[in-house]
Amino acid sequence: MNALGISSLFAALVILAVGASVLLRDRTRRTYTAFAAFAFMVAAWHLCTFVAKALQEPTVEWLALWPAATIPPVALRFFREFLAEPAIGGVRRSPRVTLAWTIIAYLALIYSALIHPIHTTLWFQIPFGAYVFGGLYLCVLELYVQYRSTPGQVARTRIRYLMIGGLVAITLALTDSLPRFGIAWPTVGNVLTILYLYFLSQTLFRYRLLDLNELLGKMVVLGTLVVLLWATYSLLLTFVSSDQEGLFLLNALVAAFVILVLFEPIRGRLESFINTRRLQRKRQELRGRMGDLRRTLRDSENIQDMVQRILTAVEESGRMTHASIYFIDSDGAGFDLVGHVGPERPLERLDATDRKPFFDQLRQSYVKSSMIERELHLIEGEGATSNRERWEQMLVTLEEMNVSLAVPMFGSGETEQGPWLLGVLGFGDDRIDDPFDLDDIDVFGRVAGQAARTIESTQVLERIKERDRLAAIGEMAAGLAHEIRNPLGAIKGAAQLLIGPDGKPIGPDEGGEEFLDIIVEEVDRLNNVVTQFLDYARPFKIEHTNYEEIDVNVVLKKTLALIESDGAAAGVKISTRYDDLLPPVKADPEQLRQVFLNLG
Repeated sequence: MNALGISSLFAALVILAVGASVLLRDRTRRTYTAFAAFAFMVAAWHLCTFVAKALQEPTVEWLALWPAATIPPVALRFFREFLAEPAIGGVRRSPRVTLAWTIIAYLALIYSALIHPIHTTLWFQIPFGAYVFGGLYLCVLELYVQYRSTPGQVARTRIRYLMIGGLVAITLALTDSLPRFGIAWPTVGNVLTILYLYFLSQTLFRYRLLDLNELLGKMVVLGTLVVLLWATYSLLLTFVSSDQEGLFLLNALVAAFVILVLFEPIRGRLESFINTRRLQRKRQELRGRMGDLRRTLRDSENIQDMVQRILTAVEESGRMTHASIYFIDSDGAGFDLVGHVGPERPLERLDATDRKPFFDQLRQSYVKSSMIERELHLIEGEGATSNRERWEQMLVTLEEMNVSLAVPMFGSGETEQGPWLLGVLGFGDDRIDDPFDLDDIDVFGRVAGQAARTIESTQVLERIKERDRLAAIGEMAAGLAHEIRNPLGAIKGAAQLLIGPDGKPIGPDEGGEEFLDIIVEEVDRLNNVVTQFLDYARPFKIEHTNYEEIDVNVVLKKTLALIESDGAAAGVKISTRYDDLLPPVKADPEQLRQVFLNLG
């Protein structure tokens, strides 16, 4: 048997184990079941390939094509389910077009079995291979399309790794068929397929994708265990001949026992060593990033900008999988969620009364899940029940916030309960049991302190703006008297002119209608002035719908009539010159009249 057949058996067994491990995690999640179906179908294809290479039977080769034909639709279904998860935000779609091609492939295989064995011909194998690998490349295209439309940096990185890894694994798997055409090529596609599917399975268990160092660490652990298996069996079975079946079984039993005994401690030590090295590097990166964040928070112009900067720094740090930010509400009765990181949305509101033990502890120090669990373990004796309930309530609060550490944001003021608590920063990493040490907490505390100062400075800025606004209203009130006196003077003058020298009202033929029009127009103008003053909180906007074609000469004549009717204009000579060729313009006549009055 050649290397391709042996590697196919190895790939089938390992991929089957990977698919089963995902399915055993949770059989209710659609993404998990879709991945298991994909992995089982790939494993079936590799297993049938191994059997076909071992037996050299055309019938087995024909059977191996059935799982191969089924791979594209199950692969596409999995990737679409995966991309539709809330952490990524894609749209769930079914592989309908691919299913149509799958049915055509099934019909061709049935034709090959019943009528003519076309599956052994080159003109069938080439389009069939194009269909199988074309479907897999379509999955990579789906990843690329989602990558282009995903705004979050963490999700984009996650998809980019899967996209590049899938492209490499599929291409190298395709090159495994080159020896069939007389081209010498190492059979590395099966190995890459195993690594990619394992890598893909890990992304299902974690919101944040494994980084390259962590993945390398896991590969070292797995590789070491493989070497342990090989060395143990080789050592015990070296001197076993073919006629010593009983001794062979005894040595196999001893080897299995030795492996089971050594498996856990060796794996634990390796993972601890690798994770410790990786964690130290990540902690240094986190502290540097948090230091940069503290400096940038000083430049935040508003609270929303500050929240976005904190969440972006948390996502890009690669050190946390979850975070949540809560700010005190206007009444001081609770804290509202203003931003979070993670696939699931935390609790929207933390009521200060219902969660009094949590906030009492937070005013003294931070709240950490490992600290709570240690306290629960030590509680015993009289009063144990009440103390246990108090700590358990804190633990529930952290769980509902989706974090393992809560850090307070203290203001500069004091309350009856203690320091003025402006908000809460929560951090969590579901990859590690106790992810944050005292140095990390100190760094988070400094970020929380800077965030509190930013909140207070923003509130001070808002108070300054409000003070300036009130001052502007005072100035406007002073100017309002002038704005009102003009129309009032015009109304008074027009009303006086309506009374003739004999003390009786003048008639329309004596110009009375014109004075009545002036009074109506000035009352409307007074109404507009008052409306604009009341709408100061909402700055006045010129409505272009009020524009109409007007003659500027007419507006100017009416304005002069208002000025002449005002007693303050008595004894003032006004010279006028109108241009009859002036074209009409689109404007608001009321606003234009106000401009002319202000110029006067």
